[in-house]
Amino acid sequence: MRTMSRGPALALALATAGLALAAVPVHAAEASAPSTAASLQKSMDAMMRTGTAAGVQARLSEGDRQTVLRSGTATIDGKRPVPANGSFRMGSVTKVFTSVTVLQLVGEGRIGLDDPIGKYLPGLLPRENDITVRMILQHTAGIPDYTSMKEFPTSDEPYLKLRFTRFTDEGIVKTALTRPLDFEPGTKFSYSNTGYVVVGMLIKAVTGHSWQSEVTERVIKPLGLHDTSAPTYSTAIPGPHAHGYIKKNNGEYVDVTRLNPSIASSGGAMITTTADLTTFLNGLVTGKLLKPAQFTEMQKTVPIKIQPGDYGLGLVSMSTSCGRRVIGHNGGIPGYLTTAFTTLDGRTKLALSVNQNQSQSDMAAFSKMIDSAFCP
Repeated sequence: MRTMSRGPALALALATAGLALAAVPVHAAEASAPSTAASLQKSMDAMMRTGTAAGVQARLSEGDRQTVLRSGTATIDGKRPVPANGSFRMGSVTKVFTSVTVLQLVGEGRIGLDDPIGKYLPGLLPRENDITVRMILQHTAGIPDYTSMKEFPTSDEPYLKLRFTRFTDEGIVKTALTRPLDFEPGTKFSYSNTGYVVVGMLIKAVTGHSWQSEVTERVIKPLGLHDTSAPTYSTAIPGPHAHGYIKKNNGEYVDVTRLNPSIASSGGAMITTTADLTTFLNGLVTGKLLKPAQFTEMQKTVPIKIQPGDYGLGLVSMSTSCGRRVIGHNGGIPGYLTTAFTTLDGRTKLALSVNQNQSQSDMAAFSKMIDSAFCP
């Protein structure tokens, strides 16, 4: 979605001042170093002052220490604080989960990264013998992004007309391909949510099961991510959660917490918590999810160019202001912005969610929150 793919200057993503709350340690003996937690809390409070978010929740991990931080409220009425480990829509962070699933299939010899997509999905894409699986995962295939088309408004007031619409992957891809390829396959980078819908279709073609089912069996269950799900059409967010909003042109706020996630599909439909995202990041860097060969492939990047950082296979790699290399992804979907990044050694991890009170957030402030977690 457009809100999934717009992002801060610091990394690729994507889409009322509240009461600032103090840091809430997960365990008294596991509280993060005060300077780091204080730096992140300060930047979260600054995000609230931009007036584009109702609340922010974050989980900062440093070694075995974790700290949960919150700022703002769960709803725009300001009566309830953001849940300490509330559920939220993760947007394009979903792409890391779907990429891991494909790379597991690569490790099993069922998919070849440099195989043409026509081998698995014949007749779906133009230039099917020139576009490889790797190109699609890396956004270098030239597949038009459906979220830039008038048929799929994915932010602001126009999105409200599609909020509860049921989309199919086949329908999304077919509509996107009414436009020609954006460029010669493999020649440049251009973020394509359509490509990740194709990734979901690839998973189903190879396994016979939906991408939701495969992600659940291969990632969610093995890691014990009890609050993470991959819905198909369900509009609800289960468990305690903050609410997300879109602000209409007349100034009215519309609560878009409930929406049909099929418009995001395998590129952005998943729901999680900061605790589960932290566990996922740990599983990624410690080898619980991928064999070394596949994790190495995942980190082979191309320059994003429009902003600092590089893009691998469903994974952003970037350097923070203090020179630390981190990997992960940002995500946005109406009502929510998400970030999940970790150092390669897994020592420092950040999982953070913003519940928005309008479609456009201050992305400089969003970037600052990410940077402050790694550079106090």
